[in-house]
Amino acid sequence: MPDTTAVITAPVVMLELVCAPTALTKLTRHPALRTAKVRRPRARPFTLTWYDTASYALAGRDLALADCDAEQLWELKRLGLGWPRRPGMAAASIATAVNPAGLEEAGYAIPGPLQKTASLTGERQRFPVTRDGVVLDCTLITGEAQPITPQGASGASRLVVRLTISGPLTKALDLAQALAADLPILPAFMTLPQEMLLLRGAKLKALPAPALSAEMTTTEAFAIIASGFVQTFLTRLEQIEGRSGPEPVHQARVTLRRLRALMLAFRPILGDAEDRLKPLLGRLKTVLGPARDWDVFLSETVDPLARALPEADPAIDWLRSAATARREAAYAALIDWLRRPDYRSLVWRLVDLCLGSAEPALLVAIDQPPAAEADAALAGETSSPIVIPASTDDLIGSFAQHCLESRWKKTIRPVRELIPMPLPELHELRIKCKKLRYQAEMLQDALPAKSGRKLIKRLTETQEIMGLLNDGAVATELAVSLRPGQDMALREQVLAAEAIGVIHGYSIGHTRDGRAAVIESWRKLARFAPF
Repeated sequence: MPDTTAVITAPVVMLELVCAPTALTKLTRHPALRTAKVRRPRARPFTLTWYDTASYALAGRDLALADCDAEQLWELKRLGLGWPRRPGMAAASIATAVNPAGLEEAGYAIPGPLQKTASLTGERQRFPVTRDGVVLDCTLITGEAQPITPQGASGASRLVVRLTISGPLTKALDLAQALAADLPILPAFMTLPQEMLLLRGAKLKALPAPALSAEMTTTEAFAIIASGFVQTFLTRLEQIEGRSGPEPVHQARVTLRRLRALMLAFRPILGDAEDRLKPLLGRLKTVLGPARDWDVFLSETVDPLARALPEADPAIDWLRSAATARREAAYAALIDWLRRPDYRSLVWRLVDLCLGSAEPALLVAIDQPPAAEADAALAGETSSPIVIPASTDDLIGSFAQHCLESRWKKTIRPVRELIPMPLPELHELRIKCKKLRYQAEMLQDALPAKSGRKLIKRLTETQEIMGLLNDGAVATELAVSLRPGQDMALREQVLAAEAIGVIHGYSIGHTRDGRAAVIESWRKLARFAPF
């Protein structure tokens, strides 16, 4: 019987890492970048100048054009807003020529008139690094980036330190993780050409990912969904330290839940990738949750309550002050964790997840890719999963149907009646509904047109009604947690007792009819037959 298992060689990729300028010296001396008996070449000066039209016609086509004085070459690259879009991947090169006319002669239409948009002046050092017998090609660029307007260079410069690693995916990721364990090094969330345009003030909009279709393979569908989630997740986490408001924490927490629901849905093809991510995601959850809880408590409980009172109340003022202090402490703990090696390890494992390095449990026979596709992979333009299922049983349409039907059966069978169900158990049931909703949302394009939308609508209604009961209980718990110790002044203890009583009564008043509404909504959901 012929062998029905075939594994594709791991793709060659070009990872791009961003390092804090303050850690540059430590980066250049890091043991992971040393190769025995090989003297590292000297860094060479260079200036890169980017060009586009006044209306950013090239950027609108997901293209970037740059002139490198050291090589006397013009290079056309992918800007990185299109698909495939992966965090940590360098901008893919398309073509080079001695001038734009040469690119046009090669068949690439360059719009005009061109004008300078940004420049990067600094040093570039290219050197090999051997990792477990595999040679990786590394390039370190350091310099000062400056936007260029029609009036000339502006003063909004920025220091840039980027390291690219070219080689087999697993070895390149291994080197990146070794560096990140000791240094503030993260994957590039945007390509270098993107960073230059944003420095100039251009507004960039990523092109939408391809919609899922029932005939798509599960690994291809997973790559599309995971890349979108991870890109959003990492972008939101990066925004938290700037303290621009509650939205980054809120969206990061929502995307964290979506990621966990995604891994649960695709568990059959992820191998041990989920097990490697869960502990780190769990640690992030423990510091992300309190920051969001206090944001919600202040904005949706304390502030509405204060507005409802005819005049300022000392107890509510005390409550706001105490809750604000607790929120600041929660944010400080979160930001501290985001600066630690655990966070950087999580980020690189998420990049690993996006690039498809986790091996599925079941492998099937496949044809080798055509030469053109292989060349594209070697150029870093694609990062197909290492193993691709070809059987119709592994198409996302049938996979999604089976996944959601199984999750539906587990969700719709509560262990007891809802009337006497304690709030903690009701909250667990709500979480099941939320996971099912997230999975239905991410897979709905692979389902029959109406079934997915109807299921999402019913689940959303039930989840929101259940959430009202849970929000009241959480608000009371948070208020009680603010109670001062017996060693505090009597006045503060009295104000705390009044505030806790007000919050408890406020929560009861807003959820008095909640249990009946939950039961009615659940009955409608249980009667619904989506499959």
